Amino acid sequence: MNYASTTVLLLLTALTFSRSAMSQDKPVPTWEEMAKGPLQVRLLPGTKSFIFTNYGAPGELAQLKELVATMQREKIGNGFDPGPGVGPSSRPLYEFLREVGWPVVGYAQTSDHQVKDGTCRLSDEQEVVLRILDDAGIFAATQLGEWGYYFHNLSHRESWWRAVYGDDFENRRSQMKPAGLAGFDATPASKRDCHAIVKDYFESRQRAMRGWNLSITGHSHYEAYVGQWGAKVIGLELGENIAFTQSKMAFARGASRRNGLPWSIQVSQWFAGSTTSSGPLVVDANNGTACGLDAGHSLNFYERMWLHAWFAGTAMVTPEASSGIFYEKETPPYVLTSHGRKASELFQFMQSNDRGVPYMPIAIVLDELSGYNAYMGKPWGILEPTAGDTEVADLFQEQLFPGSDHIHRGPFPENPEASYLRPTPFGEIFDVQLSDSPKEVLAAYPVLLLAGDHSFEPGFVETLRAVVASGGRLLVGQRNAEAMGEQNLTLLRAAGSVEVLEPWNNPATNRSSAIANSRLNELVDDLLPVRLTGDPILYQCNRTARGWVIELVNNAGVTKFPTKAAVIDPLAAARVTLRLRKPAGRISNLRTGIMEPGDQYELSLGPGESIFIAWEEHP
Repeated sequence: MNYASTTVLLLLTALTFSRSAMSQDKPVPTWEEMAKGPLQVRLLPGTKSFIFTNYGAPGELAQLKELVATMQREKIGNGFDPGPGVGPSSRPLYEFLREVGWPVVGYAQTSDHQVKDGTCRLSDEQEVVLRILDDAGIFAATQLGEWGYYFHNLSHRESWWRAVYGDDFENRRSQMKPAGLAGFDATPASKRDCHAIVKDYFESRQRAMRGWNLSITGHSHYEAYVGQWGAKVIGLELGENIAFTQSKMAFARGASRRNGLPWSIQVSQWFAGSTTSSGPLVVDANNGTACGLDAGHSLNFYERMWLHAWFAGTAMVTPEASSGIFYEKETPPYVLTSHGRKASELFQFMQSNDRGVPYMPIAIVLDELSGYNAYMGKPWGILEPTAGDTEVADLFQEQLFPGSDHIHRGPFPENPEASYLRPTPFGEIFDVQLSDSPKEVLAAYPVLLLAGDHSFEPGFVETLRAVVASGGRLLVGQRNAEAMGEQNLTLLRAAGSVEVLEPWNNPATNRSSAIANSRLNELVDDLLPVRLTGDPILYQCNRTARGWVIELVNNAGVTKFPTKAAVIDPLAAARVTLRLRKPAGRISNLRTGIMEPGDQYELSLGPGESIFIAWEEHP
């Protein structure tokens, strides 16, 4: 695909769409509809703003008070994830944090917290500590971290179990899952069986922690389910060695909107065994790993990730290991490193500007039992993909976020960090929803695109009918048009706008696709408030009360290997033309200041640069 030739058009006002074949099309949602309806940004309960946490807290009250004072003075955060350990001895620490009013994720876990029948179970004494915050209306939670990776990869790995249980391993051996079954006790017969087993696992850990869990998934795409299964927050771990960054965010944001829950991102500093930490770069020649400020991921990568996570609508961003990265040492006095100074700058930017509501006009609707898992390359990590499953994978990995799979392909050997954030040829305009989503959630999106296999149960067909009857547009591929049957298709067409898409084989895969790239281009031409042409970049539009703000990110020009300092190519600028669909009032670059009035701008983004352009609509 020639990304430089991709043209993006967006509609600024809530007018009906102009395509003659779509006379019944639903208007772009107004600000009021987005800010108050299912699409609104959800903050952590008890908070009034976005949360940027410190990772780790001292266990001694005087040191905790000094750290909080430093964070407030340096404007480098407003919460803890993780905070002090949850236990009776931490009561004075939680009472102090209640006075400060900061949310806390307080780890109450043992090293086997992911084991279904493990020893990690929230006690009465621990819950009393969490309630010190919760009873005061301040968010508190525990974390069930990277549970999908545990389920599929660690639940059967003897070396992990021996490391966790030590001398008690033989007594725990029976709890291990059989090798070769991806965490299942036997090969499941269907996606429905897989769904039930994974749900039972997650809910068992919910019961063990009495419903206090913040779910964190990394190497999986199970974000779509955890809100229905009881998680307090739908969380992601990104960075680390985790691929598919942007599709995971589309899943999590969609689940947040479906369940009315906040979502969060933890950005890990691990990178192929190396890790960012304070101090100079130190390379261990024996195992090829490194530590220090120049090890692990680049500072520029953190900047792009933190800003994009904020703009994407998260309630909380957790910079992993920040206590050991933002400060020269983890004990007082707390002196900021270069990473800490950058974090302070970015947090102040986030606090000072209105990010608006992420405008995702297209909901990609998957079957409720689909179990998409790009890391394993198989539904629910174990079933052989059908043609419909492959269609979904190709949509995310080949069309919307190409180059995001470094698990199976290693696509950028000259720059391993390049796969983590990718240019978006069609913009960041997609949420993922499941077929059992409530009709009021699906109806909030101007366009629904069905992808993969669907069963078209009567309830789902009725939801689709209600959505198109309310003005929504439904796009259906040939496979699903046949699967729903002529009677259902006729019913839906009688209710509103239904388009059966033309078949298209993607030349990059030589496989049938859910939708053609040309049709995606037409949709973004219809749906977005700007036209963007030029070099490939990541971009996203958010709706504000006064108009719009667009994020533009140049992911090129920063080369990073885990054990080496980042190399910046000053010539790797991205040059784009930004054209407003309608003349606007005040327009500004939120990071540099007011711009000259107009409706077209030539912009140059330096290597790894993120900028945000905001404009007000004329009355």
